[in-house]
Amino acid sequence: MDKYGFDDTYAFSETVLNFEQYVVFLKELSLSLGLSLLAVVLVVFFVTGSPPVTVLVVLAVILVDLFLLALIHYWDLTMNNIIVVNLVIGLGLSVDYSAHIAHTYLTVDAPSSMTTTSEKRMFKARVAISQMGSSVAHGGLSTFIAIMVLAAAKSYVFEVFFKMWFGIIIFGMANGFILLPIILSLIGPVPDRTL
Repeated sequence: MDKYGFDDTYAFSETVLNFEQYVVFLKELSLSLGLSLLAVVLVVFFVTGSPPVTVLVVLAVILVDLFLLALIHYWDLTMNNIIVVNLVIGLGLSVDYSAHIAHTYLTVDAPSSMTTTSEKRMFKARVAISQMGSSVAHGGLSTFIAIMVLAAAKSYVFEVFFKMWFGIIIFGMANGFILLPIILSLIGPVPDRTL
């Protein structure tokens, strides 16, 4: 190489520029998802103040991204920078569906007539869904209506954006309304205020 060309020169074309993103792709993907997940953990712990509930909410959020990875495969999308941006957005957006339910679960006091912890957990989970469920559902529905205009888009960016957000909303709401309340009703913390 030193024999030909000028010093400090390199070849360039648009194709090479597109290929360059894949040199740092996995590193940037893991860094972005890791930092976003760290922010989620800190914010959820600050809001709930409960390590067990924080772990459950973070689990629900991580599952949304895992489900999105499966959805990417079944919708024949390819991993690229647009998908990565939407995966990071998915972490942040899916917190909304689970954190409100979990926070309400923590703030609800079970009646003193309930003696077993399983009764208290079930009561707290039911009240959390009944008090916060409609607000979370309205948030998910309004977001879904907002992205419906992208459903017929022919642009690759908008098509990917619609598919990813569709998955984020469906999986986020499923984890917030079904998975998290069931787990909280089985193993959720029930503080004993008499101590």
